[in-house]
Amino acid sequence: MEAIFTPNEAAALAYLPIKRVYKEIEYNIIQPIQPLSNKPRLSFAGLIYLRALKEINFEFSVQYRASLSEKIVKATEEKELTVEFAKFFILQLNSISQELSELISQFNEWKSCLVNDTNIMGGQTVFPNSRLSVYHLGKIIARGESLEAIREDYPYLLEIDLKFAPLYVKAYPVMGRPKQD
Repeated sequence: MEAIFTPNEAAALAYLPIKRVYKEIEYNIIQPIQPLSNKPRLSFAGLIYLRALKEINFEFSVQYRASLSEKIVKATEEKELTVEFAKFFILQLNSISQELSELISQFNEWKSCLVNDTNIMGGQTVFPNSRLSVYHLGKIIARGESLEAIREDYPYLLEIDLKFAPLYVKAYPVMGRPKQD
């Protein structure tokens, strides 16, 4: 899969804080596709690195993380299934790649069903046949509201809606100042 991702999309899909993604870019651990642009974009190999970093859940030095990132990029280009980056530490790229590819395709399919119409809720992204904003649902879930209570309030929502709404909010944050009531 050859796709490019914004740092926000990468953070959402790798389940990492956005600050961590920018930290990896700032320290030149991940090489953006458009390095001179003030809008960095990341490759699928960069996304694999970020997801592996999340799963490892261990803090490596900058030099070691840069080495790991380079090995992942090289292995991805050569379509290798694993990367060995320590004596007993082998990363299964095929598992991470497959998991991310499935997540991305499911997310994109789900996203294509959303409605973005200027005549509905001022152009906010909403669920089909409703006036429920994806951002509203994502924020409710992020606040810790129980999924049972959400299902009771919005019975037309599917499991996939509850799964991907928080990812959507993280991947596509509302820019600018909040609207005044």
